[in-house]
Amino acid sequence: MSDVAKKDGNPPISVPISGVDASQWDDLIRSQKRYAAQFENRRARGKSALLKLKRLIVENEERFFLALEKDLGKSKMEAYASEIAVTLNEIDYLLRHSGRALRDRRVMTKPGSGARISRRPYGSVLIMSPWNYPFQLALLPVAGALATGNGCFLKPSELAPATSGLIAELAPKYFSKNEFVVVEGDGATAAALLEKDWNFIFFTGSERIGGIVAARAAKLRIPCILELGGKCPCIVDASSVNEVTARRIIWGKFFNAGQTCVAPDHVWVEASAAPKLLEELKKQLAILYSEDPEKSRDYGRIIGAGHFNRLRSMLADGHIYHGGRTDEATLFFEPTIITEPDRHAPLMQEEIFGPILPILTWTDKDALLEELATRPEPLAMYAFCADRDLVHRLEKDFRSGAFCVNNVLEHVAKMSLPFGGVGNSGYGRYHGAASFEAFTWSKVIYKKSGRFDFRLMYPPYNEKLIKILRRIRRWLP
Repeated sequence: MSDVAKKDGNPPISVPISGVDASQWDDLIRSQKRYAAQFENRRARGKSALLKLKRLIVENEERFFLALEKDLGKSKMEAYASEIAVTLNEIDYLLRHSGRALRDRRVMTKPGSGARISRRPYGSVLIMSPWNYPFQLALLPVAGALATGNGCFLKPSELAPATSGLIAELAPKYFSKNEFVVVEGDGATAAALLEKDWNFIFFTGSERIGGIVAARAAKLRIPCILELGGKCPCIVDASSVNEVTARRIIWGKFFNAGQTCVAPDHVWVEASAAPKLLEELKKQLAILYSEDPEKSRDYGRIIGAGHFNRLRSMLADGHIYHGGRTDEATLFFEPTIITEPDRHAPLMQEEIFGPILPILTWTDKDALLEELATRPEPLAMYAFCADRDLVHRLEKDFRSGAFCVNNVLEHVAKMSLPFGGVGNSGYGRYHGAASFEAFTWSKVIYKKSGRFDFRLMYPPYNEKLIKILRRIRRWLP
């Protein structure tokens, strides 16, 4: 069963392996390793691969729009902004900066010696991507792997078949198998891939499957990055309840029908301002998605029946203040605001990953911080607060992949910022400059003159030598 099928309660589905026959995997992995080992031309090779990836995207943009609409009901604007534009921006960044980022870096040493740090591609990289952003979360790490001279295998999610199928169709038209291979299939395919001898694994998905990937990687001593999720809290104080705050929360929560790992999972609002925030949220919902979101061209759909039913069961975990309408036939799930949620129910214990927004209240700042401290580390924490002390304590005392004030989601699209989690929300960073480090390892090259030797370093030793060494410690080679 697939990662998402297990996480969301979707029934097991059997997807035939496509792209590359499993009998060829081992030979291709070895071939990719040899390809990546061609160190001298790695920067030119990386730029060439990035230009191919850019062509693949630009020349097939309309087909990707149609695929994303078919998989998730995404509007063209949402698909371009969150999937295509972000990926193209990453490619452009990597093209601009790869020359300097991948250049050997010299390090100061003592006279008579020299050293440098050389970033080397891992070799053959396995990338496992999810369904919620099936274009961006597949091709963004692929761009990082290619830019740094690696070969890579991509295992996209079978729950977004139109998009993953299109990537699988196009990849061999633009890339050699030494550069980029796509393998479609279900959870059994993913499990089989994890048995292979990779140099690096990049996984985006649920915490539970991420743990399985990490355990497998650790057993084989394969470095990996885990991009997971969690319940991202949004804290609002009374003085910050206004139209802008409400609009940003609604946009961040219901973008992609709430199926975003960094979406505000729930809101903690100061009790005295809760009625005002609820009215503003309701008002902004009507402005952004109309009085009838089912007819809005800008509002997406749930990925599948299993995930749909899991979300629908959560509606019983609190009072429905607004929304709640669903249509299983079309996978429409109305943007829903819940008040008085049961804190022990799935709605408040699991990552929602859908268009349900629980609203909780707080009166005492210290009690709020104590409650937040009991929760696992989120991928992001958001604060709409004029209270500087509260903002400072949230920033200083809590572990999260990102901490954002007066905005949501935007940090993910900033290529100058690394993206990733901490603790339960994952480990490792990529995007922009961080991608150069994510997909390479550092080799130290140290050279020393063969003519002069520091005899005090060799035995036999005595107490007199120790006294001398203490005096000249700073000048030791």
